[in-house]
Amino acid sequence: MATVLWTSLAALFISLAHARLVFPPGTDMGYIVPDDPGPRKFEDDTNWLNEIDADVYDQPVLQRGEREILNDIESALWKTVEDRARQEEARSAGEDETDVQVEPIENWHGRWFPHPPEELTRKGNIPADLPDYLKDDKHGVVMGIPSSMCDNGKVNLTVDWNFSPINYTCFDPKHHRIPVQDSLPSVEKCVYVPQNYTPEHICMNREIMYNTSLPTFGPHRPIWPVFGEYKFVPVQRWLHNIEHGAVVMLYDPCTEPLVVHRLRKLVTGCIRKHIITPYTFLSKERPLALIAWGCSLEMSTVDEKEVKTFIKKYGLHGPEGNYTKDGGYKEGLIRKAKYPPGSGEKDSNLCPS
Repeated sequence: MATVLWTSLAALFISLAHARLVFPPGTDMGYIVPDDPGPRKFEDDTNWLNEIDADVYDQPVLQRGEREILNDIESALWKTVEDRARQEEARSAGEDETDVQVEPIENWHGRWFPHPPEELTRKGNIPADLPDYLKDDKHGVVMGIPSSMCDNGKVNLTVDWNFSPINYTCFDPKHHRIPVQDSLPSVEKCVYVPQNYTPEHICMNREIMYNTSLPTFGPHRPIWPVFGEYKFVPVQRWLHNIEHGAVVMLYDPCTEPLVVHRLRKLVTGCIRKHIITPYTFLSKERPLALIAWGCSLEMSTVDEKEVKTFIKKYGLHGPEGNYTKDGGYKEGLIRKAKYPPGSGEKDSNLCPS
């Protein structure tokens, strides 16, 4: 009898090949559900169990009554599986949203808009001993107040730049000068920056890293550079200037000097609030760039109309675009900016000539 039941159960489980595995929403536990839900009866149409060699069993494998027992067992099995699946689906459908497992915010390393949660920025980036007068609800750290406890534009400068000449020098220009490609079109890019986004001010006790080689907004230092041209100024500084509406001119140190001079002349003749600095993270195909709040223009050569259009369109567009005061950072300053003739106070007339 035991052999008979095991053989019969084997037949039952073979029938599960016509079933499917279901995962109810919100769980990783699966259930086997038949393709055709509902009670199933074991139907021995081919009578294959009774055709097993009589020399082995000397009688039919299933006697009358035993078949009915197996039918009941199979029906009960399918009913249990289906009832459990329905219960799990109903439970998942009625689950409260508070039961959803949310990944800790500390594990997110992408962008936050309009700003990161306070517990990540205000507590994580502000030095513990920073006086209250240097703290700011908007930026985390107040801007423009020099302090050796945070940033005064003079101490810990190597956090942003190690003063290497590679950042502003074209070594062996005879062989490394970048050829001008007049036929290569410029590339203008703008990213959406929410109106309420406020970049954070980071003290010099922490590094600032960006997820792009050409950032157009982001966290920066509290002390911004004096407007003008520099031997080199790091991105962590000039990003503060574009928040104040400046246009930043970047060029690879190996760019053709006459092309750099032409772009410099256009920028200084268009807007006082500018920063000019070499930058080694531009492509060799387009070694010139203009940066404004949220936008960039990468160029292989200089088109006067294109440059002026960009400056008029995006200059003074930072969140504090009307702020005209110079910053306190002067390291590497070559030439302080002046208002172009005819520009008017506060750069009210961009590119006047």
